[in-house]
Amino acid sequence: MRTLIRDLRSDDRGVASTVGTIMALLVFLTFLSVIVNQYVPIWMTDSEASHMNTVLGQFGGFKGEVDIQMLAAQAAQDAGTFSIPVTTSTAVSLGVDGVPIFSAGTPGTLELNPDAAPFTIAFDYMVNGQRRSVTDQASGSVELTAPNRYYTPQMIAYENGAVIRYQTDGQFIRVHPTFSVLMSNKTLDISFALLSLYGKGIVSGTTTELVSSELFAFDRQEYSGFPSNAVIWVNHTASRYGLSWFRFMNQTLADTLKLGGSYTRTSLDERFIAKSGGVTVYDIRATLNPTTGLYIMRLAIYNNPGIMGLSYFRLQHAQIQVSVGDATTQVQF
Repeated sequence: MRTLIRDLRSDDRGVASTVGTIMALLVFLTFLSVIVNQYVPIWMTDSEASHMNTVLGQFGGFKGEVDIQMLAAQAAQDAGTFSIPVTTSTAVSLGVDGVPIFSAGTPGTLELNPDAAPFTIAFDYMVNGQRRSVTDQASGSVELTAPNRYYTPQMIAYENGAVIRYQTDGQFIRVHPTFSVLMSNKTLDISFALLSLYGKGIVSGTTTELVSSELFAFDRQEYSGFPSNAVIWVNHTASRYGLSWFRFMNQTLADTLKLGGSYTRTSLDERFIAKSGGVTVYDIRATLNPTTGLYIMRLAIYNNPGIMGLSYFRLQHAQIQVSVGDATTQVQF
């Protein structure tokens, strides 16, 4: 018998199916590449940007609930009745869910720190011909850190009644705290609020958590009769957001007083000295500590009788119990 010898190189009976399979794989890989390299980044960028805007609104809602509690306490105090404490809660979205299979979620961290962002108020006033000194302090912040992978990483914070939006190339107070300046007959009427947050907690993930608040102490003081050389000092130390406070307070004062002055700026420092008739009315400065990355903001408002003197300084205090997540440590009072 003769042995049949087949030339495999010239046998093309399996070429069509092989080429078809390769082409199908190439189409699938191209489609998968489009999803991974274009669709997923666009989807996640939009989701992370939308999340930051949503959280900003949620923090604004938290501030609104605290302010309403303060207004209720003020109304009860004016009416001479007992203010019954109530607890309010605000839902905060921590992070963003990912695209199944193609992208993981972006978790966020929500932290309550009662020792963060301390404010200090100091000044002298006269009572029955005697000079008295006043020093008050408040601290505490609620902060969401969103380490976005596609959109710009940001932080949203609530401290001393302000809602702040922060990223590495800028920071701004988006919802204003209680700080007002009125001018009448060359005198200043100033109002400021100190809010202390109590409790400590931290929670991370992409879920939605509740931030609860309860106002348990409130009072309001009004001061007048300042010495001729009196100075109202407002110090904000060891805060990541000192520059935004500098801009907000300086803008508030500038809009009311409309004064000229001298402005200086370096890589680590910003300062504005407002003057009237060559006399310093206020001096505000923000200085960055490059080691810690934290700011020190100082505001000095001078009493200048006959030019722009101090008539009233109204100081409002609020102490608020806040809880974040299940692991919050409650303050004992």
